[in-house]
Amino acid sequence: MADILLSNDDLTVFGGPESISLDLDIGPQGDRGSIIIGVLGDPRNANVAATIVQDTQALDIAIDYQPASTTYKTVFQKVSSGGSLQWTPLISLKTNYYSSIKNVTAANGVLTIPPINVSEIYGSSGITAATSEAFNVQYSISSPDTAGPLSTNLVVKDLITSQGFLALPLEIKGVEYIDNTWQPMAGPKRVHLFITVV
Repeated sequence: MADILLSNDDLTVFGGPESISLDLDIGPQGDRGSIIIGVLGDPRNANVAATIVQDTQALDIAIDYQPASTTYKTVFQKVSSGGSLQWTPLISLKTNYYSSIKNVTAANGVLTIPPINVSEIYGSSGITAATSEAFNVQYSISSPDTAGPLSTNLVVKDLITSQGFLALPLEIKGVEYIDNTWQPMAGPKRVHLFITVV
């Protein structure tokens, strides 16, 4: 109880206690929060699940970072399903576009772009039949200062699967305006590519 330090009819001044006792208790340990783990494959597969060294619990996250896996870049969450905890696909981190800059040399009016691996963006499209017609290719070409204006045409060739991946071969045919005349495109060029699946 506080002591009265000064008192009259209009005013009473109280003083604080001489000491304060404060007891702290950290309390019992609670449940840990969710963790995020990387796995080399689909965590629903028993062999992959056996490689997880952490004790997993509900709402934990697993991300497949195995490029050869069919669930590559898929985020899984452990949720209750049918009375037991199961890894459930939550979202895919795969991009649905490809962008790159290719340095190529034009010869006889033709720029041949080396086949581009489009497996990753094609797999995220949901399209079953692989065809080059499923790609939207946007491009621009930059040249050295000595080059002139270009007029080009993009040729999208059939997909190639013999290289071990889904490859999209591209060819750009064109002419450039140099010294008041149109002539076949020649010399080094930088091709800026942006490819999406339609």
